[in-house]
Amino acid sequence: MPLLTVDSPNTTRVFGRGPYQTDVAVSQLVFGRRSNAVILASSEQPLDALAALSLVHQPIDGPVLLSSPDGLDLVIQDEVRRLAPMGAEGLAQVIIVGALGDIVEQQVASLGLSVMRLAGMNAYHTAAEIARFLGYPRDFMLLSGEHPLSGLCAGAMAVHAGVPVLFTMKDSLPQETAAAIRASGTAANVFIVGNRNLVSDAVETAVRSLTSGTVGRISAEDPFELAVKFAKYRSADGTFGFSKTEKQGHAFTFVNPGRWQDAISAALLAHTGKHAPILFCRRDDLPTVVRDFLLRLNPAQGTPQPPFMHAFIVGDFDAISTSVQLDIDDTISVDRKADHEVVHTVAPGDSLLHIARRYGVPIRDIAGANQLPTGTGLTPGSRLIIPYTVTGAPPAPPAQELH
Repeated sequence: MPLLTVDSPNTTRVFGRGPYQTDVAVSQLVFGRRSNAVILASSEQPLDALAALSLVHQPIDGPVLLSSPDGLDLVIQDEVRRLAPMGAEGLAQVIIVGALGDIVEQQVASLGLSVMRLAGMNAYHTAAEIARFLGYPRDFMLLSGEHPLSGLCAGAMAVHAGVPVLFTMKDSLPQETAAAIRASGTAANVFIVGNRNLVSDAVETAVRSLTSGTVGRISAEDPFELAVKFAKYRSADGTFGFSKTEKQGHAFTFVNPGRWQDAISAALLAHTGKHAPILFCRRDDLPTVVRDFLLRLNPAQGTPQPPFMHAFIVGDFDAISTSVQLDIDDTISVDRKADHEVVHTVAPGDSLLHIARRYGVPIRDIAGANQLPTGTGLTPGSRLIIPYTVTGAPPAPPAQELH
């Protein structure tokens, strides 16, 4: 029998029949009754749509809605009417980004709404124009323009903090991108999202020549690991990054990376009140790197306090199956029991530091799981729960004792 609900205790699924309905469903969840503006971007140009996400932040405070270059889908038109954008600080009610045809502007005007365009000669130029419109903020994210789906996880930070997205070729920095970084001043911070097969050392060197600010790189071999690293990242000065590293009630948004339009919609859940980074999964599989990350954050061990973890699933059941949704639910549940509950019997001379190093688990996690007061010594023969999952290890019987 099929499930009669699309949600579970720890997950909320948001989707529609196709990318436009999914986009509207997320918009309605995030923006409720109305918004200051609406941002329209092409459903066929992922670079334009990614760059547009930095406009969602205050004071514009409106969703990115996707459109065919040849005209607005009816469901998108209805959402624009529903939001009834007011315009923010003298700005237009609707901002059209990049490669959308004149018919889109005409349709918006027919709704009685004011329109402005942000567009360049190409996607690199359009992204730079958005940075200019935002006043050349101090922070930028630099993504591959030749592999537009490689940096989808960065969309959440664009929404969350209004950080502009710029694009580069692998071995050369486009002049439009260089000009935007230069215009921000000598202390601009640039965070490269992608490995050296996407953005080379030569480009990184070129960026460093333009600024004395931080030039960081978040790198991984696949989108699943990259999204995890992005969610964990925090700059040295503490001003950039989600920094999801503590056992707390974090929220995340899950997307199938093969559905880039869903990822654009999902980024909206990093806006006010949600602040949810994007993580990726396959239709029928929750990758090990993602599962392990969630398990390390799950506050189930010890005495958990609300708020608890939550996951937003963006996309239909062909994008992310019911089985994976329930797998995510179980992984983040506060009632979860460890797959491999390991019990360590304290030997003479043992210390928390020694035990933590042996199992690769933070001291605070062991202390929390066993409710050990600060400064408490260990009694030989006593037993400690080691709160972790052993990735790739053979199944262990409950309460396995390791000496």
